[in-house]
Amino acid sequence: AAIAYVIHCERRNNQDFRQLLGVRHLKASRLESWMDPSLPQPEYIHQLGHHKVSRQAKSTDHSHRLLDASHEILPIFPGRGSHYSFVFVGTPPQRQSVIIDTGSHYTAFPCSQCMYCGEHTDPYWSSTNSSTASIPICINDEPCRISQSYTEGSSWTAFKVMDQLWVGGTDVAASPEAVKYSVDFYFGCQTIVTGLFRIQLENGIMGMSPSIDTLPYQLKTQGVTTTRMFGLCFRSDGGILTLGGVDQRLHRSNKEKLGYAVMKKSSSYFGVTILDVLFVTQQQQQQEIKP
Repeated sequence: AAIAYVIHCERRNNQDFRQLLGVRHLKASRLESWMDPSLPQPEYIHQLGHHKVSRQAKSTDHSHRLLDASHEILPIFPGRGSHYSFVFVGTPPQRQSVIIDTGSHYTAFPCSQCMYCGEHTDPYWSSTNSSTASIPICINDEPCRISQSYTEGSSWTAFKVMDQLWVGGTDVAASPEAVKYSVDFYFGCQTIVTGLFRIQLENGIMGMSPSIDTLPYQLKTQGVTTTRMFGLCFRSDGGILTLGGVDQRLHRSNKEKLGYAVMKKSSSYFGVTILDVLFVTQQQQQQEIKP
């Protein structure tokens, strides 16, 4: 099964990160240090917010390897109450911003046929501007249609398109290696949207649930990665997305062992059993909420 792996990377300082990765231009905010230099380093690292690619020397120590040569590390950007990535779709590639949603299956964003779909980071995607786009036909010789509604009340309707898609940085030049992770991918060309989809910053949404329709599954199925595993490292100003594995260097430290929870068996969604909830008040007093 695919594994969603979510950690929080908000500790340490810029100097730690700069020394290890050789990144010269970092914002004045805290970055998680990739703690152990002996861990195998990815060949390319694309760090949040600065869109510079640093080539790293390969480590000879593979004792802690959780990634192989097929993995990819990419930036996550902060939205309005959400985190998003940029995907590049078609030939030539057209950029679209998509919310990362581990609770749904489909990837979709507004296309040129969409009316009243709001203003977002990028122009609506156009199938006519892509030489590799194909539109499958279903009943009555009409394009195959899909739709999705969400718990908070938003929804969309779209027709299916197949085209080349990959995740990258702010532009193609920012992640020159990202195109190697391109796959033929079905997504929704939205023609109708409601609710937050009209007013959100991002163009659309990228479902990351354990479903054959999602990008991690298609990367594995098409032989681009060797596993459906992916990782999400969240920060207040963005984060890091790892496709095709997990990078232990994003962990806080060797002293703070990362906790794991067994996924509940489900064919459609990631699920865990909650045993207890703790929170800290403004007075730094720990309180417990019993389930």
